[in-house]
Amino acid sequence: MLIFFGVMYLSAFVTANEYGKKSFTIVLDTTISMREEIDIIKSNIESVVKTPLFDIDNYILVPFDDPGCGPPIILKTPSKLVEVVNIVEVSGGNECPENSLPAIEQALTASKANSMIFVFTDGYASNNSKLNSIENLCRSTNSQVIILLSGKCVPSGTKTVVGTIDAYFDVAKACSGSVIQLQLNNFRQVFRMIKEISKTDWTEIVANKVGPEQFTISIDGYTKDVVMTVTGEYPNLEILDDNGQTPVIDRIVNTLHSKVIRLISPTVGIYTVKIFCQGKTLVTIYKRREVNFRLGFSPKLARSMKETTNLPLPGKINYISIAIAEISIELKSIYIKLNGRHVKKVDVEIVDRSLGLYSAQEYFEPETSFKITIYGHDQSYQVIKGSTGSLTTQKLIQELQFQRPKIEWIEPKVALVEYKANITLACKVSGYPKPNISWSDDTGLIFPSEDALLETRSVFISYAYIDRITENSTIHCKAESSEGEDTLTMYLYVNRTLTFEVIEYPQDATFEYSQEGQLFCKVDAYPDASIQWYHNDSLVENSDNLEIIPDQSMLLLKNMTPQLTGEYRCEISNNVQNASYTAIVDISGVEIPEIELKDSELVLRLDDWVNVECTINKGKPAPKVNWKFKTENGYEEIPEGVSAEENHLKIPSVKTEHIGIYKCEAENIFGSDSKELLIKVEYPPKIKFYDKLKIVRLDEDVELSCEVDAIPKAEVKWEKKQDDIIIPLDSRHETDEWNTLRFTASSIDSGNYYCIAENYLGRAERIVTLNVLVPPYIDPPPRKIVTIRAGESITLQCHVHYGHPVPSTKWEFIALNSTLTTLLRGSSINDLTLNNVSKSYEGSYICLAENMAGSDTIKIDLKIF
Repeated sequence: MLIFFGVMYLSAFVTANEYGKKSFTIVLDTTISMREEIDIIKSNIESVVKTPLFDIDNYILVPFDDPGCGPPIILKTPSKLVEVVNIVEVSGGNECPENSLPAIEQALTASKANSMIFVFTDGYASNNSKLNSIENLCRSTNSQVIILLSGKCVPSGTKTVVGTIDAYFDVAKACSGSVIQLQLNNFRQVFRMIKEISKTDWTEIVANKVGPEQFTISIDGYTKDVVMTVTGEYPNLEILDDNGQTPVIDRIVNTLHSKVIRLISPTVGIYTVKIFCQGKTLVTIYKRREVNFRLGFSPKLARSMKETTNLPLPGKINYISIAIAEISIELKSIYIKLNGRHVKKVDVEIVDRSLGLYSAQEYFEPETSFKITIYGHDQSYQVIKGSTGSLTTQKLIQELQFQRPKIEWIEPKVALVEYKANITLACKVSGYPKPNISWSDDTGLIFPSEDALLETRSVFISYAYIDRITENSTIHCKAESSEGEDTLTMYLYVNRTLTFEVIEYPQDATFEYSQEGQLFCKVDAYPDASIQWYHNDSLVENSDNLEIIPDQSMLLLKNMTPQLTGEYRCEISNNVQNASYTAIVDISGVEIPEIELKDSELVLRLDDWVNVECTINKGKPAPKVNWKFKTENGYEEIPEGVSAEENHLKIPSVKTEHIGIYKCEAENIFGSDSKELLIKVEYPPKIKFYDKLKIVRLDEDVELSCEVDAIPKAEVKWEKKQDDIIIPLDSRHETDEWNTLRFTASSIDSGNYYCIAENYLGRAERIVTLNVLVPPYIDPPPRKIVTIRAGESITLQCHVHYGHPVPSTKWEFIALNSTLTTLLRGSSINDLTLNNVSKSYEGSYICLAENMAGSDTIKIDLKIF
């Protein structure tokens, strides 16, 4: 018989409901044979329940004896559980096997989901018919059953049916639990195990019956805790990591029949576990896997964590943003534990999978404390969770000081958006009283927007909405109040799919005299392309004879005359691509001139004399001959120093400005003919002037230009000289087709670089002085902490290994009271000697080396005793 004084207990079972609320349940064998074990339980139960246990909502005791069990005693506080356990008295017979399975069934029914149920007994189970029911309850409640067995049944007298441990193994395997076999002399070890198991929120528990065998367990980067239990006949285990080394373990329970160990700070890898035992053995592995995440709150659905704040607004529905660092993890739901008791499940939605960003909504009462736990799974669908610490809602500030508006961009200063996209822009504004926030562009167009309070009374978030954006824009967010104003600007660039498809282009054609002719040039392009028409290299404009239709896709020859014959060119271009198409237009029924040049190309030297004849072979009436010079604008008048006399081109003294294409054109009323003459002038190399000094930092890309003008083309090379000695350039140095020398600056690259250009007419060179800035580097000290006796002397070394320009150095001393003192300034090798030291010399000595390229420091802590 069980006797309880001053305690009211519930006779009805309580069914587990809300996820996250758990029961701490003890199933206790109260037969006479358990007298000593119960005395030990009474002495230790208070230390167990006083340990911070994970999400415990109530405490349950289920007693059983022979032949009865229960009913469950459900208590709200750990102190009540301790009180009840301490007044338990043993009774009943000394029967074995025990009536334990019905008691476990009652415990599973009474406990909330995900509970830990600890069964204390000294005998095997007598009623195996409850096994199926227990297995079903464990699957539906996700609870764990841990059996603490301090004895076993043996035949005595006429009693031969004593049961086996197999039933407990089956319960532990089905209920993700374990069986721990103990003796009275080591019974107290089990209470440490109960603490270790109960205080942790395990994400994976696997129990298996095995024989002597070897298996592996995988530890990934999310695994934070691993506990392993082994029970059997004289079991032992050996654990080896990837390198064949034994990891550091903590032995929680170590008896003849059970081992419970914890891996200390497990590292990522595959661990090999060898089990040595006699007969069947039960192995249970507990894992806790945890993911890192960031949490934010906002009044509107946030597109990034920048649009959130750390705590929710009180008395409002808040959007909860969750950003998971590892985007391969998929988040399913979150659980919010309010004021340490009520737990609420909230579904989440994906906001941006590429950012690992999820969102949920929840209302928070003022002055509410809460904790949020997230649940997800990795790519192998293993459960991973993470939790915040205790959070509260934002505090309402009663009195605020007036504050000038200040804007913080959430968006990047420059952004690329899709063509005709609807976009939302956001900025944070602080200020009191609440500023008036507006959005506009450079044209003065005001965009629709809305504001919301982000942090109590003085921080706001403003959203602007821009529909179907089609052109690059400059956007301004402006906040103004009685205390002043602030404006920030961002630049939007529109991205549109590039298109450049020529649909029709001009073809060669012959038109009858005085008839109409048409040439076509059509394109479908983005950005929009412009079309220009050229006739014999001259830009076509509307006239009496030629007309360009409004979209520029057709050129109309209204009345064909000899003046309209020749080459027509259609040039299509936008800022991405261009194309050019030509067609020859002829006229029938006329005799046009025909001319000949003896040479199409002349190669001259400076000051040579030239006389070129343009021979007329045909033409009626006799054509008029005209010489022209080709420039980038087309053919123009011949340059100064060149003369045209009848059909002769004369240059008394050739100069470089005379280089180019000359055209002899013969024309009559029926048409014209022309021939081109290319005049080349050879001259020695000339190098364009650039800066003589170039300063770069270490590892920056260096470009040394050498733009050479020479005919014939000059041979160009780069050399580096130091004190008139040529230093070969290595494979890092590359020269492109424009003679630009490129390399990545190293500490040995400072010096004079010579660009040398030569042809058979002469030579030119350019000198560039390169100065590579190298930050200093200090050799690490042999010891970071130095301990000496008071009265001794010591020299602290500070060896600056390199740096350009030569760095300056100094020693600084930070005393134990944080006072900073500069002790010594010096050059590259700067040793600090401290003589006859005392306790006042104790502290941190910092050597700092710096130049315009950067700095480096070392710190030596000096301790005096």
